[in-house]
Amino acid sequence: MSGTWSHLARCLDLQEDDVARAIRSGASTRELLAHLAAISAPDTGVAKVLLVFARMATTACEWLDGGLRATLTAEGNSTLVELTTDLGGGLLERALPTVVLQAPLVEFTRAIDRVPRMIAPLQANSRGGKHLVLSASALIRKTSAPPPPIEISAESLFVHAPAPLPPKRVHPESIGLPAVNPGEPSADPEADGVDGGWDD
Repeated sequence: MSGTWSHLARCLDLQEDDVARAIRSGASTRELLAHLAAISAPDTGVAKVLLVFARMATTACEWLDGGLRATLTAEGNSTLVELTTDLGGGLLERALPTVVLQAPLVEFTRAIDRVPRMIAPLQANSRGGKHLVLSASALIRKTSAPPPPIEISAESLFVHAPAPLPPKRVHPESIGLPAVNPGEPSADPEADGVDGGWDD
């Protein structure tokens, strides 16, 4: 792990000032993304990496030319991220090395659904089952100031399993017990706490 980012033990620990500091150069952005990939794991806030891509799509990122395109592809339980610059005329150039994040693609799509502004000014252009493409044109990058810090709840970043169903009620007769209706005396006198006496 890089010493610069060693204070980040989980992706959820990533803060706005970390992102702002990282994107001052291509080298530091690459180091941050490599560190986030190394510590990534499902349900640890991996979707916060989208804040890095969003800030790269603004005037705060001076080392990048042209438009920005982030392509996230499902690879089993992992997500492969390719960052390219759009130089126009259909020409794409790799901006940073490919990153593999150890979390399913659904964590990213769910986070965007819950907090759409976290990727601004990027636009989600393709949201197929195995792909998520985020992009910002060169014009948008030149005219978009970095977004103000936003609070993102942990609930928006995690994918939780559905809540278990309540236990199924079992009718007493189905397991061989006599049914007793409330308010009616029991057929068994001892069940009501009444001494039936001894038979002579």
